[in-house]
Amino acid sequence: MNEISFENLAGRLTPEALALFREMAAAHIEGTGDRMFIRADTMGGTHMIFTGEGPHRQFSGFDGGAVEDLVGWSLLRVGFSGRSTNYRITGEAQRFYRWLMQSEGSAVEQVEEEVRRVITGSKYASRHQGAAHHLSEAFELLWGGRTDDQVVSEIGDHLRKALMDATTDVVESTSAGEQEKPIQRLQNHIAGLDLPSREADVISQIVELARVVLRLDQRLDHIRDEMDSGKPGTSWDEIRRASFTTAFVCYELDRLQDRP
Repeated sequence: MNEISFENLAGRLTPEALALFREMAAAHIEGTGDRMFIRADTMGGTHMIFTGEGPHRQFSGFDGGAVEDLVGWSLLRVGFSGRSTNYRITGEAQRFYRWLMQSEGSAVEQVEEEVRRVITGSKYASRHQGAAHHLSEAFELLWGGRTDDQVVSEIGDHLRKALMDATTDVVESTSAGEQEKPIQRLQNHIAGLDLPSREADVISQIVELARVVLRLDQRLDHIRDEMDSGKPGTSWDEIRRASFTTAFVCYELDRLQDRP
């Protein structure tokens, strides 16, 4: 990318090119299969069809110069299919997209990034070695952008184990129960804490969130069985949601660890 920083690159791209790039990169990350954008120039303007499986399929009504701008900065790789020009999102472009979303993200996305920063930091790892390892592995796979069954199952397995390990760290000395049943163990633990009623209500809801997200993690872990039984496949956004929600629950459980 010509040794330019992501911040400078964002400032040099036109607003039209940035808007188009966001849509194309999102389609690539959320899509599966042969993720290629096929260009068609007509009297009505420049159009592109996305060949991958995913929610974003067609791009139209934009300035063709925006595409050339992205190519010029190595965010798109050019190829040819007969007389048609096609484009693919590069690996560096994926990293730029993640930086862009983090720097321009919504309040919710900023909270997600802060939670991720905390649970991947050395302090959290020193307190929760197992959970930190599994969360780190899950996020590395998540940002790889793949949504094939094998990767989805691996992510789900890491997230499920992270939640179980984080629970064990919190309740090991105060609550009996099976490792595979973290929700029951958390409920027993919280029942023994001396909490003001309103705070207890909030923490109880966090445990309920843990129950729901654990079910989602298990769905990802067993995605092949889910699809074999006629249930829908998964999307990158569902995997992202499971990852960040699991991380949030693990973060909140850490805050409970030293409560009397």
